[in-house]
Amino acid sequence: MFPENNASRVDYTAMTTHSTKRDVQEQIQHAAPFHISIIENGPLEATGLSLIAFGRGAVGMSTLFLGPALLKLANDAVQMTCDNDENDADLNCNGDDQGRVYGMKPSSLLTIIGVVSGLLSTLMLPLFGAIVDHTPHRKKIGQISIAVVTIIKGIEIFVSPATWFAVSIFQVVNFILYNAHSCAIYAYTAELSKIPCEQVFYNAKFQEINYISMLVFLIIVMVLSFSFATDEVGTACISQSLAFLVCSCAFGLAWKWFMSPRPALRHVLSDSTLLKSGFQKLFNTFRSLWCRWYALRYFLLSVMLSESATAALSTISTTYMTLVLEMNSNQIGLAFLCVFVAGIPGSKLGYYVGNALNPLTSAKLCLVVFIINTALAAILLKGPDHINSMYIFASIWGVCIGWLHPTHSALYITIIPRGSESEMMGLYLFSGSVLSFLPPFVFTLLNEIGMRMDMGLASLNLFFAGGFAFLSIIGNYNDAVDFALVSQFDEELPQILGIPEEM
Repeated sequence: MFPENNASRVDYTAMTTHSTKRDVQEQIQHAAPFHISIIENGPLEATGLSLIAFGRGAVGMSTLFLGPALLKLANDAVQMTCDNDENDADLNCNGDDQGRVYGMKPSSLLTIIGVVSGLLSTLMLPLFGAIVDHTPHRKKIGQISIAVVTIIKGIEIFVSPATWFAVSIFQVVNFILYNAHSCAIYAYTAELSKIPCEQVFYNAKFQEINYISMLVFLIIVMVLSFSFATDEVGTACISQSLAFLVCSCAFGLAWKWFMSPRPALRHVLSDSTLLKSGFQKLFNTFRSLWCRWYALRYFLLSVMLSESATAALSTISTTYMTLVLEMNSNQIGLAFLCVFVAGIPGSKLGYYVGNALNPLTSAKLCLVVFIINTALAAILLKGPDHINSMYIFASIWGVCIGWLHPTHSALYITIIPRGSESEMMGLYLFSGSVLSFLPPFVFTLLNEIGMRMDMGLASLNLFFAGGFAFLSIIGNYNDAVDFALVSQFDEELPQILGIPEEM
């Protein structure tokens, strides 16, 4: 879908060896057929990553609108089967979920998609990371993965009673390839600057663009849905059509003109393979961190739990709003509008709290708010009469999400070893997604054994509380920052600094 741009083939290795940073930027910019700079004085890739952040916002929001449609179609399929086979005792058409479809309760559909896609992505990420690090195909994996995601968005326009199960399967493929794309763009992001404050600026800017994209996308879909009075399926078709258009333009432009190829960062050993090297590198890095980098060890464990919960929140809350609160697509869209609007002051709040205290304390405070809000939502939101209250809880979740993600990034960047930013960003990406299947699995398990859905919503607090506990173990933030400034994985560093390995 996105052909290679011959004009952008620049010898990056030679440029970084013989040129200053300004020379590198000028040579890459002259290779492009036109000059656009979204981030002033930034490298060309910063503009490409800005476009990608805009496109990724459309992908995420379109998935949220697709969820209610899939739940409705799955429920309709079960009801149709029950109506046609009233005498079949095996269908178990009594009760709140009105039977099963493909062996599962229809209310478990979205979380099962989350479980399967999370597991497969976890297994595939080391391979994707190895391709990015050990081959010169970083740009190709970014192009191909997002091209297929864009094609899937086009296919999902035709979601219907005849295609809903196939579209559900495509959602799994979409998630896996989206993570492959993330591997590529995180590697580019890590190379934008070696200066921590500049990295924080770039990450904040990309997050801001991503939020703007999601807000604009959400508003457009809601206006069109209201104007044409569409149901859940019709709204899903509108959202997928818009996502296909945005993805084709934003990703196509970014990967064709603004992202330059990269050489392999390191070569695969003669006695190894690409797949083996990916898992071996991950194992070795984790082992080094576990043995000598105390703060990083517990930070990544915290990220594994808390980021998996925030990732699952959209899927679980969509299921809850659809089946417990009986909200329609526009109402669910309004709830997510509250989330994303509140995310803007949330990111500002995280910035001020992080500066006033430190990123570690800020992250812990954010998780406390997450826990309280999720617990109260599970206790108080019991049915359609509480729809208006849902918007309040959604807003608080939005503040927490806007607060936590940039705070995590800022905390991580300040405690990683200097000179290993690219490798560490890959590890951060893996840690944030390695347990992404677990919260949906817990929710699905509780739902399938007949537990109330509010218990499934409350189960997210197991992961938020675990994330808080691991952050609390880290200890003094300034000690962790000082230790990271040495910038090497060296066995003798803790002794040199006078810092015990268990800080």
